[in-house]
Amino acid sequence: MNLIEVKNVTKSFDKQLVLDSISLNVQKGECVVVVGPSGVGKSTLLRIIAGLETVDSGVVKVATDKVSMVFQGSALLNSYTVGENIELALDHQEFTKEEKKEKILENLKLTGLEKYVNYFPDQLSGGQRKRVGFARAIASNPKIILYDEPTTGLDPILSTLIEDYMNKLSGEFKVASIIVTHQLSTIKRTAQRVALLYKGKIIWEGTPGEFFKSDDLYVKQFVNAEVNGPIFSELLE
Repeated sequence: MNLIEVKNVTKSFDKQLVLDSISLNVQKGECVVVVGPSGVGKSTLLRIIAGLETVDSGVVKVATDKVSMVFQGSALLNSYTVGENIELALDHQEFTKEEKKEKILENLKLTGLEKYVNYFPDQLSGGQRKRVGFARAIASNPKIILYDEPTTGLDPILSTLIEDYMNKLSGEFKVASIIVTHQLSTIKRTAQRVALLYKGKIIWEGTPGEFFKSDDLYVKQFVNAEVNGPIFSELLE
């Protein structure tokens, strides 16, 4: 069952084409990783699926209203404590005050931040703020989670912790996920399918195993982090 259906979606900003007839489906419990150079529209695609951006043309169908997003910059409110930021995700659900408190601490414990519940975001490091953003996203028990660079800026141990929980959400709770990342370790450990986005189009799609063994020049350049190749030369045109 597809929880996300994106069909022929096009989006421009100030007459600059960002997404060009993109199509992508994600099934219940499936984790799709979207990769590509910076500035090719990966985050825009997530924001469109989340309903934060409109499309110029095409159709986006989301089969549930239980959608959460982990933002690249955490998107926390500085005037709210860590606990209050997470509570915002619970405001429209039928929890008692005590149940909310327990759920906030439970999700902070998953990210190793329970002792920071009464801190303000500007008292935290960038990595800690990102983990609070993750805790907030999962607090509402979503059916779909959209991750924008969820492990960037985290040390390898914390990255593994987050990746493990992302896998648990997909495997045990059948959450449909789209992850935008540049981290090869995150691709290896979480993806069931990989899509390479470039110049507004998905130019390659396959399994992680196929991705890392592909002879496609664009994929090979991305995987091997090579300067010489079609991506760099075309970006300079």
